[in-house]
Amino acid sequence: MTVPDVPGAMVNNQFFEEFTDKVRVKPIPWEGYSRAGLISGDELRELKEYQHLAHSSTGGGRDLAEYMGLLVRLTEKLSSIDALQYLLVQIDDLLGDSCGGEQLQRCMFRCLEKKDDYLGLKACKILVGSIAGCSAQAEAEQREFPFARLFGYLERCMRSELTSVVDVAVQVMQSALRSRHARMVLFGEDCAPCLTQLVGVLRRTQQPLTGAAGSAGSRTRGVVAVPQTQYEVVFCLWLLSFERPIAAALDRRLDVIALTAEIARSAVKEKVVRIVVALWANLLRLAAPANVPAMLVGRVPACLATLGAGRSFKDEDLRADLKQLSEDLAEHTGVMTTWDEYLNELASGKLAWSPAHRSEQFWKLHIRRMDENDHRVVRQLADLLTEPTASETALAVACHDLSQYVRFNPDGKRLLARIGAKARVMALMTTSKCPDVRYEALLCVQQIMLNAWRN
Repeated sequence: MTVPDVPGAMVNNQFFEEFTDKVRVKPIPWEGYSRAGLISGDELRELKEYQHLAHSSTGGGRDLAEYMGLLVRLTEKLSSIDALQYLLVQIDDLLGDSCGGEQLQRCMFRCLEKKDDYLGLKACKILVGSIAGCSAQAEAEQREFPFARLFGYLERCMRSELTSVVDVAVQVMQSALRSRHARMVLFGEDCAPCLTQLVGVLRRTQQPLTGAAGSAGSRTRGVVAVPQTQYEVVFCLWLLSFERPIAAALDRRLDVIALTAEIARSAVKEKVVRIVVALWANLLRLAAPANVPAMLVGRVPACLATLGAGRSFKDEDLRADLKQLSEDLAEHTGVMTTWDEYLNELASGKLAWSPAHRSEQFWKLHIRRMDENDHRVVRQLADLLTEPTASETALAVACHDLSQYVRFNPDGKRLLARIGAKARVMALMTTSKCPDVRYEALLCVQQIMLNAWRN
C-alpha cells in the first residue's frame, strides 16, 4: 500500500504562528554582535542586504535562497535565544521543499539543546522539512538521519504542560512519519517511550476535566480534549499502520483498538471518525489474525453498526468505508460461538469481566476444551500472569479462570503446578498492588487447596 502524501513540515497552531510573527519584528543587536567580534563585518553587511531584499517587493534580482548559507553560519556562531529564533524563522521561510545539508542539520540539533520550547520545535520543523526535501532524490539520506534523536526531543515536548507545545510536537511527528525509516525507528525499542507518550496524549483527551481544572486546567494539563488533538494522534497511528510488522504488533503493545473505539463512539467531528476507520481498515487488511480478536473484545463491530445506522454523516466516502469495514470484519469472524469469543478475548490478552467468565454453565460445557492442543488455553492464561503489559483487570480475570479450571477439572491442580501457574498465582497474592488481583489470586489458591483435599 502507498502512504499518502503528507505535507513536509506543516504546523498549524495559533500560538506558534503568533509567536513567529513577534520574532520577525523583535529587534536584534546585530551591530553589537559585530562590534563584539561574534559576526564579521561582511556577514553583517550581507545580513542587512538580505533583510532589505526580504522586505522589498522586487527582491533586487537576487534569489533569497542564496542567503541560506549565511543564515546557517550565523546560527552556528551565535548563542542568543532571540537571535537564534530570528535566524530559524528566516531559514524556515527559505527552506521550502529544498534539501538541507549536514551543516543545517547540525545547527538544528544544536538548537534542540537550548532550553526554549519555541526554538526547539522550530528546529524540529526545519529538520523534518529538510528530510522531506531529500526524499525524492536519496532515500539513503533518510536512513542515515538520526530520527531517534528527533523523537527523543518530541517525547519531552509531549510531556509539556503547555497545550501548544504538545500540539506542535504531534504535528511535527505527523510530517516525520511520512518516511518509512522514521516509522520503523519510532516503533523500535529505543523510541518506545516516545510512542507510549504519543498514545498517552490520546488517552488524556478522554479524561474529563472537572472543577476548577475544567476552566484553567486545559492550558496546563498538556492536552485539551478537542477533536483536533485526537485527529492528529490517530493520524500518526494510521501512518504507522502502513508497515505490516507494525500493524501486527501495534495493538498488542499499546491497546489502540479499544482506545480508538471509545474515541469513535464519542467523536463529534466526522474527520475523527474517518481517520479511526482508516486505521482499523489498515490493521484488518495487513494483520487480521493479530487484530481481529482485539476488535471483537473492543466491540468494534457494534461500534461500526452504531456509527453506520445512528449517525448521519455528510461524507459519502465515510459511509461507504463504514459499510465496507463492517463487511470485511464479518468475513473474518463469521458465526462465532461463546467459546470462539472467549478464545479471541484470550488471544488479545485483554481479558475483561464478560458474562462467560461468571457463567458456571460456560465452564461446565467447555472445561474439556481447555485441555485441547496440549492445554493451550490453560498455558495462555498462565503466560498472561507474567505479561508486563497485562492490565490489572486481565490479571484478575486470568486468576479467576484458572480457579474455574481447577474447580471443574480434578487434575487441573497438577497441570498448574507443572507449568508454574500455581507459583505465579501465589506470587500475585502478595506482590500485586491491586485488591481485585490479590482477591482472585487468593480464591484460585483456595480452590487448588480445596481440590487437593477432596482428592
